[in-house]
Amino acid sequence: MSVQEVPMSTPAAHNQALGSRGESIAAAYLEERGFRIVQRNWRTRRGELDLIAVDSGVLVAVEVKTRSGAGYGHPFEAITARKALRLRQLLLEWARAHGSRARGLRVDAVGVVLRTDLEPCIEHLRGIS
Repeated sequence: MSVQEVPMSTPAAHNQALGSRGESIAAAYLEERGFRIVQRNWRTRRGELDLIAVDSGVLVAVEVKTRSGAGYGHPFEAITARKALRLRQLLLEWARAHGSRARGLRVDAVGVVLRTDLEPCIEHLRGIS
């Protein structure tokens, strides 16, 4: 195997798959509650927004944090004030780039904990910034 080849069983591949699964679960959870998902994984050179949604006319950036257990702490512990500010700036950038006419902007977080043989534990925190 060359240095550039990465086997699918690496921790990075596992984390990417876990994150993708968590984002899908979060999107479905939000849609069940009336959110309309307008984009997933929007990237710029300044960062990424996991989910962009509309909730009752408000444009919402949703940061999704997924864990496979409690070993790395609560999912929301990974969202610092600095990160929340960057997410708000990215949401404003997205809104400008897409000509959004939303009534307002908000940043939410969804924490997803996945454990073997149990239903996902989902928490939604509105307005983190």
